[in-house]
Amino acid sequence: MFVFFTVALPVLMFLMFNQIFGQELSGEDGQSVGTFIMVRMAAYGGLGAALNAGAMIQIERANGWLRQLMVAGLQPRSFVVGKLAAAMVVVLPALFGVFLAGILLAGVDLSGPELLRSLLALWVGMVPLVLMGLGIGLALKPSAVGAVTTIGMMLLAVAGGLWFPYDMFPTWLQTVARFLPTYWLGELGTWGILGGDLPMRGVLTLAAWTLGLAIACAMLLRRAARRASRR
Repeated sequence: MFVFFTVALPVLMFLMFNQIFGQELSGEDGQSVGTFIMVRMAAYGGLGAALNAGAMIQIERANGWLRQLMVAGLQPRSFVVGKLAAAMVVVLPALFGVFLAGILLAGVDLSGPELLRSLLALWVGMVPLVLMGLGIGLALKPSAVGAVTTIGMMLLAVAGGLWFPYDMFPTWLQTVARFLPTYWLGELGTWGILGGDLPMRGVLTLAAWTLGLAIACAMLLRRAARRASRR
């Protein structure tokens, strides 16, 4: 099911949206609309894989492994870094899957540097989303993690402009979107293709989310360590 929701479903959605809208020219550097649909569907797949980091924590909490690590004195920073690194690897198939579908099945034409720059921007932009998944897994009861992750993924995808164009949003939702990591994730992926000036507001927004969520994860882990020491 994980592979379906993070790789197969985004690929299918990309192919469907590309068939309907993808052949139009966007007016941005002569690229087709399908190119930018590809970027956002890759971001959507990566979003699902990133937030799934909470499910990994859920399993470790349920089987007692997380408690054993805390009792053994594992430092919160080491735990967060380790889980972040593992989840960032898991994100890659979701990104590669949609990009491969775009190139091999939909005729998306990108140069090597454009392709690598867009993929790298999307991948690095996943860091705060992985931390968000870890935070959900640490903060909530295991029984609630799945539902909250699914709802959060849908809200972030829709409000962040991954499913629908940002220009279609009402003014208030456009304002909200510009504070969300998913909006800037799509924008950075697009920047990788179009080039030009790096969207620094997006970089700063993602950095702020990363810092805040990293601190939250560390605090939640310290709470888990205190609870483990009392048992």
